Formats: sequence, C-alpha cells, structure tokens
Amino acid sequence: MAWTMPQLMDLATGYWRSAALSAGVELGIFERLTESPASAEDLARRLGSAPRQTAELLHALCGLGLLEERGGAFAIAPDAASFLRADSPTSLLEALRFNRDLYPVWGALAESVRRGAPAVPPAAHLGGDPDRTRRFVLGMHSRATALADAFLPAIEAPHGATLLDVGSGPGTFSRQWAERRPDARVIQFDLPPVLEVARELTRGSPAAERIAFHPGDYRRDALPSADAALFCGALHQETEASASALFAKLRAALRPGGPLVVIDLMLEAGRARPVFATLFSLNMMLFNPAAGVFEAARVVELLAAVGFRAPRHRPIPGLPYGAVVAQA
Repeated sequence: MAWTMPQLMDLATGYWRSAALSAGVELGIFERLTESPASAEDLARRLGSAPRQTAELLHALCGLGLLEERGGAFAIAPDAASFLRADSPTSLLEALRFNRDLYPVWGALAESVRRGAPAVPPAAHLGGDPDRTRRFVLGMHSRATALADAFLPAIEAPHGATLLDVGSGPGTFSRQWAERRPDARVIQFDLPPVLEVARELTRGSPAAERIAFHPGDYRRDALPSADAALFCGALHQETEASASALFAKLRAALRPGGPLVVIDLMLEAGRARPVFATLFSLNMMLFNPAAGVFEAARVVELLAAVGFRAPRHRPIPGLPYGAVVAQA
C-alpha cells in the first residue's frame, strides 16, 4: 500500500481510541447509561468524576460512534448497544474490562522484544492473582458469548457423546453446546481457580446437571477419557513441543475414532495475515516469549504426527479464527 502522512499518524495514535474506550469502561459509563440516558453533569455526579473532563470523554466516545447525544443527554449508540449495554446477552463489557489490564502491558513491548522476556508473569491471570484471574475468566466468557454462534457449528461429536473440554476457561462453548444437545454430557477440565468461576457461570444452565468439572493442569495431569474433545482458545499459549505433547495425550484420552476439534486464532502461511492474529501473537509474547499463534497448516501437521487421522482446517467465516478437526 502507498502510505500517506495522515494514514501513518492515524496508526501511530490508534491507541488514543482504545484508551478512550478503556476509560469509559473503567469509569462505569456504559453501566450508568444502560440505566438511562444522562447529561454530562449528571454522569459526573454519579461517577464521582470531574465534570469538564467527563464531558470531553463523552464527546470523544460520541465521535467514535459508541455514544450519541440528544438534547444534552448521552446514550449508548444503537449500533453498539448489543456490545456495550450491561444487560445485553452479548455484552462485551467484561472482555473490555480485562482488555484494560493489557493496556499498560503493551507499553512494554519494545523492552520485551529487546530482552526476550515476558512483560508480566502468565500466572497473573491463571491463578496467581485471584482478582485478575476472575477478570480474565469473565472476560473470556464475554468474548465467547459473542463468538458462540460462529464456533459451535465446528464442534463435531456423535449423539449421546461425552465431550472433554480441555483448557475450558469459562466453559461457555461446551456449556452452550450441551444446552443445544440434550443427549450430551461435558467434562470441563482446567485449573482450579478457573473452574471456580466456570461453576458460577454454569448455575442456572439447563445443562448444569450434565456438566462435570475436572480440575487439573493439562500439561502435567492425566486427562479423563471421552468420546470427543474440544481444545478451544488456548493453543496460542503453547509451544510446538507442548502442543504436540498435549495432542498425544488427547489422542490417548479419546475413544477410537473420536473427534478432536481445535479452535483458535490461525495464521496463514507467511505469518503476516490475518493482522489481528499477528498482533495477538505479539500479545502472547508479552506473557510467554515462547508462545504464540500457530499457522493452520502447522496444526494439521502436528496432529498428523501424533497419529490423528484426516486432520483438516476449516476457516470460520468472517473471523480470524479457524478450526482443525481430526479423528483419534
């Protein structure tokens, strides 16, 4: 592409937009506007923030198309309401709240590249910090809820199957899958602090009695046997060696012919596309320099190498994600 000065400056200042959105999330603006439209003065009073600065932020969020102002009252823009209203079933507020935790970490990108070291320890969101772990799991649930309709058709399993959801996180995908398959059972396998939040999210689900929780570390512990397996949204935390070891364990845990579905961000050959997947690989490096997003073709090769039959990549339409499906 032929770059222009405005385009390059737009790229250089792109974090201004995300900082404005993050400030709105951190202050609770979207929750207050879920209750009712409000003036800048009223919002500042309810938020305990400075009136003039609150008004400036609100106008910036209007400029970004996230809010709109009518007769001096601000409201969430209709086109953004499904993601920004606190009462929306597809609200992304929890995901955006966790994303706020990543904002200062990205400021250490150059130093992380220079030293080849993480900017923060991975344990911070995997149990080392309980508050951060909770934000992480709820954030993943928020994202998963928005992605479920696109992901669930990729999950292959026979009728009446028990699905092993490895690295299940909030368990959103396997729980919704079980809700749509009343003959199926699910085993959610993850670290104990993560499963604590997943248990909360399962309460009230029509599939709750068919979902079991199996605490463990999939890198170290044995996996329970199952008819089918799902490994969704965690491959980017692995190296080729650890991914291969896990794939071998999954093959041993599956009954003969049982399907494994691996869903994650997937890179095209050359590792420069899709752009979001490339940037997300940088994000993972900030936590673990050895981890990152895999090329789809390499996932197919790794599964075949440990004995899975007929691994095949299926892009997920309209998203930088892909599914690789294979049989044990």
